[in-house]
Amino acid sequence: MDRKPPETPEILKLLELANLSRSLLGGEAERLRQRLDVPARLRDSLKHHPSSWLFGSLAAGLAASFAFRRKPRSERKRKGFPAALLGLTLTAARPLAKVWLADQAKRWLARNAITRFRESNPSNPNAFHDTHVHPSGPRPR
Repeated sequence: MDRKPPETPEILKLLELANLSRSLLGGEAERLRQRLDVPARLRDSLKHHPSSWLFGSLAAGLAASFAFRRKPRSERKRKGFPAALLGLTLTAARPLAKVWLADQAKRWLARNAITRFRESNPSNPNAFHDTHVHPSGPRPR
């Protein structure tokens, strides 16, 4: 059964106050949402004040360049021609030295691997040793 509440002036006044409060809160929430939307506020500011942003970024860049300025280096001594030629030669020889050293390391490792293999299998130095064990057990030979 539907009962209608009695419509007294006090209840009507409270309902009108609730509707007014609801609309005020909705507007306040929208204003707060706009204030907290930083990307939209930045876009709006860039659109309406581009020259201020340009000059501000210019000033900030200059200030940062002055703040983080390095100390001037002392003047470098001039090298003679023989020293410059030696430096150039060493710079050019570095890649060749790396290749030669890598090749020597490969040869040494290969020699050691062959020696170890022959020492671990003295009866037949050319045979490969099967180290795999099947889950059911070792295979008969």
